Amino acid sequence: MKKVLIIGGGLAGCFVATRLQDTCAVTIVTKGDRRESNSMLAQGGIAASLDPGDSPQSHEEDTMKAGVYHNDEAAVKQLVTLGPKLIKALIAAGMTFDRHPDGPLSFGLEGAHSHHRILHANGDQTGEALTSFVQQQLHHVIWQTQVEALQLVVQNGACQGVLVRHLATGKQEVLVADAVVLATGGLGNLFDFTTNDRTVTGDGIALAAREGVKLTDMAFVQFHPTLLSIDHHCYGLITEAIRGAGAILVDENDTKIMAGVPCADLAPRDVVARHLTAWQAQGHQLFLDISKVANFEQHFPGVTANLDKHHVPFRQTSRIPIQPGAHFMMGGVAADLNAGTSLPRLWAVGEVACNRVHGANRLASNSLLDCLVSGQKAADSIQQMPEQALSPMTVTTPPARPIHLPALAALQKRAWADLGVERTRPQLQAFLRWLQQFNYAQLAAANLSADELTRANLCLCSQLIAQAALAEPKSLGAHYMKEDAHATD
Repeated sequence: MKKVLIIGGGLAGCFVATRLQDTCAVTIVTKGDRRESNSMLAQGGIAASLDPGDSPQSHEEDTMKAGVYHNDEAAVKQLVTLGPKLIKALIAAGMTFDRHPDGPLSFGLEGAHSHHRILHANGDQTGEALTSFVQQQLHHVIWQTQVEALQLVVQNGACQGVLVRHLATGKQEVLVADAVVLATGGLGNLFDFTTNDRTVTGDGIALAAREGVKLTDMAFVQFHPTLLSIDHHCYGLITEAIRGAGAILVDENDTKIMAGVPCADLAPRDVVARHLTAWQAQGHQLFLDISKVANFEQHFPGVTANLDKHHVPFRQTSRIPIQPGAHFMMGGVAADLNAGTSLPRLWAVGEVACNRVHGANRLASNSLLDCLVSGQKAADSIQQMPEQALSPMTVTTPPARPIHLPALAALQKRAWADLGVERTRPQLQAFLRWLQQFNYAQLAAANLSADELTRANLCLCSQLIAQAALAEPKSLGAHYMKEDAHATD
């Protein structure tokens, strides 16, 4: 029986596991617990052309347009055609999405979509509902929680396993496998203002980069326009679906910030985030006006609970204080249409992977869909892979050396200033010069504490972003060079 090792316990990794658990020995390794992933936090929903008036072709065009046609067309076609089939299968298996009182599925609208095609579950708690449902289908899987991946083990030109550390004891061991699947999410915690779960720290990208696995599109980091902002601190996502339901972006004077912009408040995320950033830079406060949203508390129970938790008086003001923040990584470990990487026997699924389905700017609510599609394709590919003879392995760790790393807060502050919504060539160059004083590239992961490894991984990821941004010839989607006179909103 083939051994499959999945690094990451969000929707993508768990969906791979559901497809392989009956024929393979599957182990899921996650450095947090089963509920700690970006998938669990996803509010907006999952996009699919299931409405009779919609079509995969329309969804494809919306995805390509939002991605500024930097997308791989074959990957987009795969997403919009296979995705609905997988959702139908989940519904047949018992997954419950929100419906109208008379029975049909209820479809929401989000930015840059030309149709109401967003499925929700429990209002704005789709990610939690869907990920929990998929996890409940896992009956023959070994979970190793509170275990972090330190190094891919490569022998004979192929990935043969992963060196891991049990966080409770510090014990390190090599887990051998016929197939290793990276499902670690993105790198949102490179920035202090982020929607990402605390565990999402660029681990999969760093694991791959250190072994020379091909990466791609690292310049493209998506910043979501609306994060709950109180006293310059972030307290979670304010889903785009609220704007789809009629909310608008205003400042302290009730000026409509997006007035005059094509698609206004439902423009692509990169456009909205830049406009809000520019407005904020002029000294304005940013709010989401929800006065036109019917039955707000009923439709958005998760956001409502979060607002109440932080004592936001939205019932009196009809306003939610917001600002842009880091949300999603379009780039990552280069993957083909079967989620295969440049390293044999290594696959990558979900946000850690980049098969260019999202292009330069992810279309809203395509991420959960991609988790299902890339997960299915990875599982299909692994099923067809020949089994190999596995034997125990050890990894030789080089001698420890002095550690010189930035404080996490200092790195996040620099990254937000220099790698954020708007960039300049001098800022990117200055950021890389600043990084040169640290020795993250020379440190062996096995010699680092969990905190040190997080900082080293994020340093490496930030270097890759800055270098890729400098190599991009022009502004494109989420990569916006401020001095580029030809860049357009």
